[in-house]
Amino acid sequence: MFIRHFAAALFTAASLSSAVIAASAAQSRQPDLLVIGGTPAGVAAAVAAARHGERVELIARRDILGGTLTDAMMDQWDLNLGTDGGSIQHGIFDEIHRDLGDAFGPARAAQSFAEMVRAEPRIDVRYGELPIAAATVPDSDGMRVDAVTFRNVHTGATTVACAPLVIDATDFGDVAALAGAKYDVGRQDTGRDTRMQAVTLMFTVQDVDWARVANGYDLARFGPGGGSARRAWGYAELMRAYTPLDSRVLVRDLNFGYLGQGAVSVNAIDVVGIDGRDAEQLALARRLTTLEANRLVDFLRMRLPGFARARLGGFAPDVYVRETRHFQGLARLTAGDVWSGRVPADSIGLSSYPLDLHPVDVRERPAYAPYRHVYGVPFGALVPRGLTNLALASPAISASHLAAGSARVIPTTIEEGEAAGVAAALATREAIGFATLARSSERIAALRAELAASGAIVGTPSASGSVLATVAKAAPRERTEGRKR
Repeated sequence: MFIRHFAAALFTAASLSSAVIAASAAQSRQPDLLVIGGTPAGVAAAVAAARHGERVELIARRDILGGTLTDAMMDQWDLNLGTDGGSIQHGIFDEIHRDLGDAFGPARAAQSFAEMVRAEPRIDVRYGELPIAAATVPDSDGMRVDAVTFRNVHTGATTVACAPLVIDATDFGDVAALAGAKYDVGRQDTGRDTRMQAVTLMFTVQDVDWARVANGYDLARFGPGGGSARRAWGYAELMRAYTPLDSRVLVRDLNFGYLGQGAVSVNAIDVVGIDGRDAEQLALARRLTTLEANRLVDFLRMRLPGFARARLGGFAPDVYVRETRHFQGLARLTAGDVWSGRVPADSIGLSSYPLDLHPVDVRERPAYAPYRHVYGVPFGALVPRGLTNLALASPAISASHLAAGSARVIPTTIEEGEAAGVAAALATREAIGFATLARSSERIAALRAELAASGAIVGTPSASGSVLATVAKAAPRERTEGRKR
């Protein structure tokens, strides 16, 4: 794919200042919209905006698109389903889901996202670029992101990009943080500490008899869970007999994805006490998991049908980080909103994943039963307070630590990306920012109408915020209660 580079001067990181950044950005090619993050949410944002006429620059840290699905080897969906098993999420996510199916390998995911972006001529992609600075200037009701500086991960060269609107689709809200937006870390909003949900390094196992795994799930022996043609999950009762090597590690259940030819992905080993923003701590999580994986495979070989000849394969390039920052937005999603099924007036999509909070400590037990409640994601939660032209589409949106246990999942972030992309097109037409759009009931109504016209399900709020309309249903899909991702 042809990649168009910004025509910007190169600077050393030490010499960067707001004035230099702004001056350099003026010489750069300026798109209508800058989408930062090659995540599924970033792809959805870029595609949605391009389909609505925007010229988009999509900037990815890796040399492929896909984020957690490719870098961390997350090969299954945490689906947003109604209580009857029908889909409550259409739009761009539905396109991706139809192409990839319920389970897939990283290479297939990368191919799918590349093809989706390639089909939109208004999108230009830059690979291997890491945001390192963001310059802001005063705006009418806050600060506007004027330019973003990137460092090439291969050459170390720096470039500058600017656009009237910016979508931060990085998983940690990196650009919003660089721009000075306020946030909590981990469970800071609870007043206890800043500890974050456990992280997981996924890995593969070879020589598994998948037919025995898929067809041999024993509820009496293994506890809640199940198996299908492409995945299996549960096994909590089996794992009660497992003792990890390190006190910072726990394995409470198992999630398997079938990759074909006897290869299976494993999402099982949690490491607590890790700050997902810290490279050294992530390296520690990798070391602990590498040691633990051998012990776990030995355990499964002796106790799990289909694993008798299993052997360790390889590890994902990145550790799967579930939680870091939670930004302060114009609206805030709370656990009460999730549990009560609230659909706010500015809902841009529906979600229903259970409040799935991986522990911050090995002694911590699940606080919520794995029940689904259909709720709406407010557009105001995508707009960090104090920044007028930036929107988030990631696990870092404005949500409490508890609510993020549901809203962090990738289908919901894709929903956010699509909404942010359409919002960018509406904002461009009126030469306004995301914050101005978020504060206007008329403009929010127009955004919801545009999303609905594109196939998204935005929900119908009542005066009390509960769902009134019956959600359109697709063919029933496999339920995921009991699975922890």
